[in-house]
Amino acid sequence: MTNTFRGSREMENLYYDCFESPMGSLWVAATSKGLCRVSFASSEEEFLTSLKEATKAKAERDRKPFKELFKRFKEYFKGRPTSFSDLPLDLKGTDFQKTVWRATAEIPYGTVSTYGEVALKARHPRAYRAAGSALRKNELLIVVPCHRVIRSDGSLGGPKEGSEGRHRLLRLEGVNDY
Repeated sequence: MTNTFRGSREMENLYYDCFESPMGSLWVAATSKGLCRVSFASSEEEFLTSLKEATKAKAERDRKPFKELFKRFKEYFKGRPTSFSDLPLDLKGTDFQKTVWRATAEIPYGTVSTYGEVALKARHPRAYRAAGSALRKNELLIVVPCHRVIRSDGSLGGPKEGSEGRHRLLRLEGVNDY
């Protein structure tokens, strides 16, 4: 993404577009502050409905704001180490959730971390369950790589319905134990 999102004082606009990945349509949205949503929605309508529920901003489809992000997605889905941690983000949540998401965004490509390690990086070492709850509310899939966070016993944890996607992302990154 370009820096066109930084510092705007106008009424908040919401931009969105779709990246066709090997795993399906990856819908993205950003405000003037940065990326605010990355989702595997089944359709544009489903994605727009979820955006409308979360914000009152007018959504406009525009590919330009996502040029850098889509370039990185192309590399990522080719199985090449890719970082998203320097992209501007517009995180919506509590201070604790934002701290957990930022700590998770720093987990390197091809590695895993436990909920406890994420809680420690978020400066709340005993809040590993709360860290897990925060990650269940992560709206920036892949960019904030919650798929890289596992239980202390080595299992994936998290909701069962998303486990196949997490397995596929980890295998793409060369983490074959899952």
